[in-house]
Amino acid sequence: MLKAISKSFIFIFLVSSSVVAVAQSSMDKMAHSSVNKINLEQTTGEFTIKGLTLTPGDYQFEIANNGVDHEVGFVLAPKGKTDQANHIKEAYVKAPVATGKSSMTNVVSLEAGEYVYFCPLNPTEQYTLNVKEEITTVELIQTTGAFSTKNLTLSPGKYQFNIANDGVDHEVGFVLVPKGKSAQEDHIKEAYVKAPVPTGKSSMTNVVTLEKGEYEYFCPLNPTGKYSLSVK
Repeated sequence: MLKAISKSFIFIFLVSSSVVAVAQSSMDKMAHSSVNKINLEQTTGEFTIKGLTLTPGDYQFEIANNGVDHEVGFVLAPKGKTDQANHIKEAYVKAPVATGKSSMTNVVSLEAGEYVYFCPLNPTEQYTLNVKEEITTVELIQTTGAFSTKNLTLSPGKYQFNIANDGVDHEVGFVLVPKGKSAQEDHIKEAYVKAPVPTGKSSMTNVVTLEKGEYEYFCPLNPTGKYSLSVK
């Protein structure tokens, strides 16, 4: 009886361990599925890619040594702060890179800003790495009493609206609100144009972060009706 129980227990333990291992493996794959890989090659005294522009996110850099007759590395730091204390440690290669070899960094989370990358072992100059948020510009034209675009469907993200005045004989503006809330305190202030828009001109709003939901846009100066803006 005890042997049977013991065998059953061992079987359950092994099955449970397998399930946990598979689940952990799946979680690890999901955790790294959104990591972007950047390949950078070094030759003697330089990187072959002289600068980078990226969007905020998670990155791994693969550093290749093409013909440098000694080991090379990789340093990433905020622009203007290149002393060792400010190095982004996750961006160090996992092992020094010998001639003809390559090595990966750990995962680096980059926010919007300016950075530099370089190799002090090669050595190379400092190259600029810009991280910029993706901002989509939406063009909207006003004629007398109306917007020419009667409704919009967008994805969640960051936007700027360029408001053009086509033939309205006075200045116009732009108001964006959650649907059903048109009082001034409900206006999304970032969506105001930077300057009132005279005839034949256009003006941009500031950057507006739009989450899923229903919104309305209109101009109280023209004035226009209210138009639907859906974020899905």
